[in-house]
This record gives sequence, structure tokens and C-alpha cells, in this order.
Amino acid sequence: MSSLDYTYEHIDEWIDRSNWVAPTIDPKKTMLLVLDMQKACAEPGGAMYIPSTGGAPEGKDVVEPVKNVLEACRAKEIPVAWSLWGLRPDGKDAGFADTKWGIEGQLATFPGAWGNGGDELVDDLKPLDDEPVFRKHRFSSFYGTALNEYMRRAGADTLVVAGLSTGNCQIATAIDGANQDHKMIVLADTTAAIPSGKEDPLGFGQHWEALRQIHANHGDVRTSIEFLRMIGA
Repeated sequence: MSSLDYTYEHIDEWIDRSNWVAPTIDPKKTMLLVLDMQKACAEPGGAMYIPSTGGAPEGKDVVEPVKNVLEACRAKEIPVAWSLWGLRPDGKDAGFADTKWGIEGQLATFPGAWGNGGDELVDDLKPLDDEPVFRKHRFSSFYGTALNEYMRRAGADTLVVAGLSTGNCQIATAIDGANQDHKMIVLADTTAAIPSGKEDPLGFGQHWEALRQIHANHGDVRTSIEFLRMIGA
């Protein structure tokens, strides 16, 4: 049994998916963003590995649907971009992150800082030479990056986002993209969220709350299976 099964069986119980910004998908106007699929969160034993809670996916289990989406997009000639999240060990780009996380003065050894291990992509996911890979120091993949330029050059008005994590980089990217009138599509079985530290009941916790917010206000929540069907893969 996979941690993805609960999503496939219960997504419409927990998310009102009545209205869509992208009821259909035109591959010629679409880009895929592979979001922060880094070892620290997606590989068992990683320093920030994401377990399943509240029926949300587990870090390791989202790799396969991300890979399926990536391969299908390449086959359909949908352009791909990749993001990597991390902070400087000296904290110069951290803003208030270290304060909020209670790690002031500790970024030099923080696993989310570049060079401390785990910031690499998982082994099963490899960019091609013509697929841009960019670093970012904020949760949004639009903030301080060239993602808008990549989309504009590709003629894309729709961004499909596959990767981690729901309560941080997925929702921040969805909000920023929607604010710029991009059609945002988040794939629920390709993402997971850091546990709240509480006993999250099924259908609750950061993962589900973020997905509910995204579909209610910022874009569409699909599964990878639904997306592949929509592009005829």
C-alpha cells in the first residue's frame, strides 16, 4: 500500500474542486516546473525527510509520479524548468527564516543551507541540458528568479507544478503565479508537507489545508493521473 492511495481515493472528499482555471490543457501553452525535489526532503534518511501524516503523501512516494509527469511532458514537448531551494550558510539571504524557525546563528550547519548535504536532486530525476535549473532562497519559485522569462519565452500561460512541499513552496508559488495571471496547476500526488507536530486527522494538516487554499483561490489541484489523461499521455 502506498501513501498516495489516500489521495487517489479521497481527494474530492477534502477539496472542493468545483471550479477550474484550466479545465483543458494546451501542451503548446504549458510549462512543467519540477519543484525542489531534493534529497533532504524526498529521500529516506534525509535531514528534513517528510513522513506521511493525515493521509498526505510521504516524501519518497512522490518521486515516481513526478518522474511519470516529467517523462510525459518531454514526450509531448512541454518545456520543463527545475527549482532548488536553499539558504546561504552565512544567513545573508535568510530574511526572518532563521528567526521563525528558532535557528538564529545555526545556518552554517542547517540542512537547508547550501553545501550541507541533501540539497541535490533525488537520483531518479535528472534535468536535460536544455532544461533550466535555478536556485531560489524563498519559497516562491517566481521570487528573484527567471521563471517568468522562461514561461514567456516558451509561450506558456499555464504552469504545472510537481514537487515539494505543499505548505511552503507549492502554495507560495501558486499564489505568486496566480497574482500574475498564470494558470496554476498543482499535482496533489507529487507533493507532501512537513508535519504540523500535532496528530493530524485524515484530510487535515498543512498538506490538505494548502491544497484547499490553492484550489479555492489560486489555481487547480489535480492528480498526476488526471494531468496525464488531459494531455493524452
